[in-house]
Amino acid sequence: MKKTLSLITTLGLGVVTLNAQTQTPVDSIPAERNSLLSRSSLLSKEPARAKSFQLDVMLRAGLQSDNGDGSGQAKANLDDARILMSGDYNEQLSYKVRFRLNRSFAPTSQDNGSRALDMAYIKYKFGKDLKWSVTAGKQSAIVGSYEFENNPIYEYKFTDYVDRILNLFVVGGTLSYEVNPNHSLHAQVYNTTNDSFMDVHSKNGFAVGDLERSDVPMGAYFTWVGAFLEKKINTKWSYNISQFAKRHTNHSISLANKLKTPKQMLYLDLQYSYLGVDHALIASSAINDFYGRTGTGRVLAKDVSYTSAILRYDQFLSKKWEVALKGGYETAGAKDDDEVGKNFRQNWTYFAALQHKPFHNQDLRFYLGYVGNTVDYKGHMKIDKSQYNRVAFGAYFTIPVL
Repeated sequence: MKKTLSLITTLGLGVVTLNAQTQTPVDSIPAERNSLLSRSSLLSKEPARAKSFQLDVMLRAGLQSDNGDGSGQAKANLDDARILMSGDYNEQLSYKVRFRLNRSFAPTSQDNGSRALDMAYIKYKFGKDLKWSVTAGKQSAIVGSYEFENNPIYEYKFTDYVDRILNLFVVGGTLSYEVNPNHSLHAQVYNTTNDSFMDVHSKNGFAVGDLERSDVPMGAYFTWVGAFLEKKINTKWSYNISQFAKRHTNHSISLANKLKTPKQMLYLDLQYSYLGVDHALIASSAINDFYGRTGTGRVLAKDVSYTSAILRYDQFLSKKWEVALKGGYETAGAKDDDEVGKNFRQNWTYFAALQHKPFHNQDLRFYLGYVGNTVDYKGHMKIDKSQYNRVAFGAYFTIPVL
């Protein structure tokens, strides 16, 4: 694990120097004019300020009736509110900062970020034809998931994989190479969790037990992004390796596939994750409840696996009306615990929505939809099935402020 992460870090830091810029012959140009032209050329490539600044506000809110607290209730709810700031200094250097306004701004203990800060990074392109790039700061995990890559306000409910298993926004560095306009390769190094080893345990009511903090509590993604048939078919496939606890290594494979046309969008995300220690906490909570563990006996489960298959289909019925459908099936299992067994937990996530898009060039939609979630366990677990239902009427809008 240490050798793998050391190699990736070396790759990320091995940024080559820029190629020398081709200059126009100036033998016949007077020295004073030559000086002015050189200064003008430098300024055009290195402006005093960023060339552009873009500010977007993303909102989703509405009236809803649900049974989220175990009993039915109706309310007005702000589902999501985010601010995105981005811009380009020049063709080589860009930045992006995004905040979630309905999340905590308290710093997280491992990376000194916050739950409210989705991303804050710079991206620098270099090399011949600027095909290489390095991204540094808090950024999106380069994971094979179109559910995650989709605009978050479009997703009425995320699956467990995106919402609870993945570390979505990570502090780290990414080295990327554009093979051609349709294919690119990426290697990303990041902190396995946003909170420290001890805080993951203490904040969630678990004892450390015999676990030890990893000397390198980090991970790496290796990702291929591809496009075919004039970019109608897209792929984002990733392999991940990481550590949370010493001598317990995590592995995962995520295969995201998408079909995109002017009138429809279909994505299918498939993933398998093996966690040497279950820092995702989903399986650990159920296993400890099954065995009736409390206090110092309540520890994170080992050798846990998660699988998921997520399908979404969006179809325009006319120029202004569209339907959005989504279904996800996920399992959790314990590899070496025969009493608990494989796939002891099943999770179904689903929604259907009718959407009205009044403007062709503005990302505004009014919607009427149903959202559901069912979590069930194998009979021997003796854990009650949970059912969530929500009916909502509202709107979402990406507002281009600047």
